[in-house]
Amino acid sequence: MSAGHAQSAVDWVASFDELAARRDALTAAELDDLGLAAWFLGHEAECVRAWDDAHRAYLDAGETDAAIRCVFWLGFTLADHGETVRAGAWMARLFELLVAAGRPPQDDANAVLAQGQRAFAEGRFDESIGLGERALALAQAGRDDDLEVLATMGLGRSLIHVGRISEGFACMDRVMLAISSGRVSDRAAGPAYCAIVASCLDRWDLDRARVWTRDLNDWCDAQRGLEPFRGECSVHRASVLRLMGEWDEAEATLVDVCARERRAQTLENAYYGIGELNRLVGRRAEAEAAYRRASELGREVQPGLALLRRDEGRPGAARAGVARALEASPIPGLRAELLAAQVELEIEHGQAEVARRAASDLRAISDLLGTDYLRAQADRAEARVLLGTDATEQVLPLLRRSWSAWRELEAPYEAAITRVLLGRACRALGDEEDAQLEFDAARTVLTGLGAVADLGRLERIAAGDDRPAASAGLTRRELDVLRLVAGGRSNRQIATELFLSERTVARHVSNILGKLDLANRAAATAFAFEHGLTAADRVPVTPELGSSADAAPPRHP
Repeated sequence: MSAGHAQSAVDWVASFDELAARRDALTAAELDDLGLAAWFLGHEAECVRAWDDAHRAYLDAGETDAAIRCVFWLGFTLADHGETVRAGAWMARLFELLVAAGRPPQDDANAVLAQGQRAFAEGRFDESIGLGERALALAQAGRDDDLEVLATMGLGRSLIHVGRISEGFACMDRVMLAISSGRVSDRAAGPAYCAIVASCLDRWDLDRARVWTRDLNDWCDAQRGLEPFRGECSVHRASVLRLMGEWDEAEATLVDVCARERRAQTLENAYYGIGELNRLVGRRAEAEAAYRRASELGREVQPGLALLRRDEGRPGAARAGVARALEASPIPGLRAELLAAQVELEIEHGQAEVARRAASDLRAISDLLGTDYLRAQADRAEARVLLGTDATEQVLPLLRRSWSAWRELEAPYEAAITRVLLGRACRALGDEEDAQLEFDAARTVLTGLGAVADLGRLERIAAGDDRPAASAGLTRRELDVLRLVAGGRSNRQIATELFLSERTVARHVSNILGKLDLANRAAATAFAFEHGLTAADRVPVTPELGSSADAAPPRHP
């Protein structure tokens, strides 16, 4: 059955049950079919056993090519699931069969494709490109559509990893066209779909991700029992739904994945997605639990956790978390998200130069990957830096371009956050009427989404209550103490002026240093001057609205 016959349902459960019931009497081809059905259903042990038996039965029948294909699929699928040791053993068996048949492995598409897959897994991307090109040529010469699709997919993935983005995605587009044409079997379509959609989302190619996720869903819906692909498909779909503002449906999808999925890689992404959605609507405890579970499974939980920490009044932990994650040199898509968060956090903390460097790095990634999502992120990050340093003249063109891109991408949350920044920019330029219009437009969208945290910050910004230190969780009394510390008063003088005991003042000073992640009174004084907190008539400012992963509301006095 080809993937192109998407409207013809395939019942892999029924197929597996029927073949398994008469297993001892199956032919080699039927054992092969049993292995395929078991693979689609996620019965890995039975899949390995059936394809092992099938390859031996094929050999007994003199069907060497069919035996080689069984062994290839065993190695390929195990490698795709990260089981490199077992995959290597089966690939060694593949080479044995080729040598026994008098066929040089370097001239066989199966063997070359397997070598390319291993090179990619080990990070030898230049080598995997050469092997992918060789495998593709061999598959085309042999008119093997399945191997041609897998080789093209592998080549595209390798090209993207070395920065040859347009060439890589051109390969991915050819794969999807081949699948939709009906020339490719289901066993090749499954891993190709998942790898391509994952590559799109890793690099924030939202247009492609939406199209191919829809097709992947249609393919899965036409076939009963596709558990390995259903889980991955659902996580990809939830990512797209979140970006499109369908938060309830996205969360329900991810909760369902967590209830029935077994693969750790799928689960870790599902839990992180749940954490993000809970954070956006202000459910901090649920977000914390989901991030913790994702981390236990091996997922990087930044920048989501950092933004949660920021709104809990722990800016030091937030900034350190993002910086640590960036030091790990993540893939470009994740690095872009981390940089966007770093711009936001460092501007809030008064570290304009750090924010400026992060925005510059984000722009470089945007130029490299060339997706509309990342261009919009880069424009907004640059605008944040300009707003944070009072260089407002250049802000409006950047934010208008960013907002236009979000609108075209049908990403309502991102568009609303950008309109809040537009409102701030209009206000900074003395245009209060346009500022309120932008705030009103953002309020409508955020209310519809249920973005409680962002609505709270929007109301304070729209009212002109600009209080920069609220992100640190300072109470009004702590702000009074901070102003007097900045004025050079001792604890005794502060106690006299505020009618407090010296012990109480000392406790307030300790709390201030802890919340602001500062080392001493001198650092607190510098912070107060940097954030305009020295004059008695100034009120602290809440953190500005966040990036694509904005957080739950800060604690208020």
